[in-house]
Amino acid sequence: MNHVNKLAPTALLITTALLVGCLDNQGAQDSETADKSISSAGADSTGYGNSVEHPLDALTQGELTEVIAILADNDRHDDSTRFPEVSLKEPTKAFVYAWQVGDAIPRAAKVVGRQGSVTFEAVVDISNRTLIDWQQVEDVQSALLLEEWMAAGELWKTSKVITDELERRGYSLDDIFAAPLTTGYFGAGEARDKRLMKLWLLDTKDVQYNLFAKPIRGISATVDINQQKIINVIIDEDVGRNEIIYDYDAGSTQARTMKKVTIQSNQGDNFSFEDGLIKWDKWQFHFRLDKRFGAMVSLAAFDGQSVAYQISANEMFVPYMSPEEEWKYRSFMDIGEYGFGLLSSALEMGTDVPGNATLLNAVIPTDNGTPALYENVIGVFERNTGRPMWRHSEMVNGTHEGRAEVELVVRTIPVVGNYDYIVDYVFSAKGLLKIEVGATGMDAVKAAKSRNMADATALEDTKVGSLVAPNLVGVNHDHFISFRIDMDVAGINNSFVTDEITPVRYPNNSRLSGWEVVEHPTRVEGAMRRSHHGHAASWRVVNKNVTNKLGQHKSYQILGHSHLSNLDSEDFPQKRAAWSAEQLWVTPHHPEELYPSGKYPNQSDGSEGILQWVAQQRSVDNTDLVMWYTMGFHHITLPEDWPILATMWHTVTLRPAFSYERNPAVDIAR
Repeated sequence: MNHVNKLAPTALLITTALLVGCLDNQGAQDSETADKSISSAGADSTGYGNSVEHPLDALTQGELTEVIAILADNDRHDDSTRFPEVSLKEPTKAFVYAWQVGDAIPRAAKVVGRQGSVTFEAVVDISNRTLIDWQQVEDVQSALLLEEWMAAGELWKTSKVITDELERRGYSLDDIFAAPLTTGYFGAGEARDKRLMKLWLLDTKDVQYNLFAKPIRGISATVDINQQKIINVIIDEDVGRNEIIYDYDAGSTQARTMKKVTIQSNQGDNFSFEDGLIKWDKWQFHFRLDKRFGAMVSLAAFDGQSVAYQISANEMFVPYMSPEEEWKYRSFMDIGEYGFGLLSSALEMGTDVPGNATLLNAVIPTDNGTPALYENVIGVFERNTGRPMWRHSEMVNGTHEGRAEVELVVRTIPVVGNYDYIVDYVFSAKGLLKIEVGATGMDAVKAAKSRNMADATALEDTKVGSLVAPNLVGVNHDHFISFRIDMDVAGINNSFVTDEITPVRYPNNSRLSGWEVVEHPTRVEGAMRRSHHGHAASWRVVNKNVTNKLGQHKSYQILGHSHLSNLDSEDFPQKRAAWSAEQLWVTPHHPEELYPSGKYPNQSDGSEGILQWVAQQRSVDNTDLVMWYTMGFHHITLPEDWPILATMWHTVTLRPAFSYERNPAVDIAR
């Protein structure tokens, strides 16, 4: 793990503008170095190198270079062209399912580019070196570019209003860093034709690790990125400041000693990389890292039965609950505005992943479209959970039998500013597929007058959060992740069922009551509720065309608990993330419906996305279904979350139901 011992403003700019650590992974190596690094990591056989083994493999270094060349050949690229997105244009599901090892693999890329203030979309046929489509897109703002973050963070120095105010307050300008943040949208009068960012000013004097511990309150600025200038400055009251350095490294804390608990592989791995797939026990699946969506699992199958065609986190909504000018705009779309893959962090063996992990590299396009090597950003490992997968001790005859629970985990960790998100796809020998997200990193804090809750100012200071340290309030906020779960249970055509736990009464029986399961099929797309008629309920994706040996329709349950957004539906942040008001949405599969908050959520007005899709009232009965699961939690900030947040985990589980005639893990050898 790389640590910066003394962060000067320039170093801070690089570190935070890359949203803490991204630059370490990009490396921006030239083609020769990147190719050598990938090859030496042994990643070619997994599809993360410079070869293509499967139709869903990420674009290789050579293919990314070819995309730029094809655009240039068609006069659609010059020195000013930048690329917020370049990613695989996937073949159709029908093609992927029909494809076999040895068949030709057509390759194409979808592109979002910028030339000056113009945004364009393009489709490039790499296999035939052809530009299939190029269109200018009006009235949108694409995801932010790395160079834009860096340039915006320097512009505060051009404002005499800001520099004079900082000096008046006694700050050294050499210690100031401005973190650029997306602005959101708040209705009429907001400029959507301008490419805007807000600047969050931080005092970095003597800071080494916690870049956010000394926020400067009462100075805010808006930047027009296209014009490269500050267009608005608001100066408010200097309400007080924190001067304490809250670094959290071992040298800065009174470290307590514990014997190390490690996990090592004793007999080798049970997983392998074959034909572009990861294979483990009865599972096989494809995996790739996308610049926007981050980790993507495809073609997940268990014991020869298809479970899910594709799963990925397609948007994330993080609104903060402070209405004041310096905070009200903070309603971030971390995936669509920044990019989970772009912000992937290198994994440290023994800390981020256990010692038995296999680390893989990935190639992600830079701002100018050239490939960058991200080293050790994917971790694949087995783990013994320490829990029995199943067991029984028989009191009658004294027999005992059981098996340890073993899982395969594929892990990535995107770092979005102050937050680190651990994204795990977990495959169980008993047929479960779990999506687990752990949130850690640092809370966003604001300066406050209060040092203690006994202070006269404390109640006012803590209306929107908690006092986490003297003169620092951690602002309450939400985290909502929309997972796109394209399930194909035992085939493509599925149906959605809500199983209601229905109370019943037994007349003329001394046992007066009980409950039964009543199936409620969903015929039309829309939002699903966990309760039905006020009763507990669960969800299943059912294949009505296939049965198990007992004659039951094969299905998978969707299990999980989630908080939902409390924001008013007319509030613009909520309009932009309307999906966060419901735990689950069901839509028919459509290859272009990938963005629940719209393709361009940066400064969007909320007029595109999942509400527009479901308004079509399309059938979801016995067809190709997509589930949109909201994994959400309200974060009430606590002193225990400071100066660094102990990881908080959240899970959604896909569990086989009536897919097998017995426990699918009963046959595991002892």
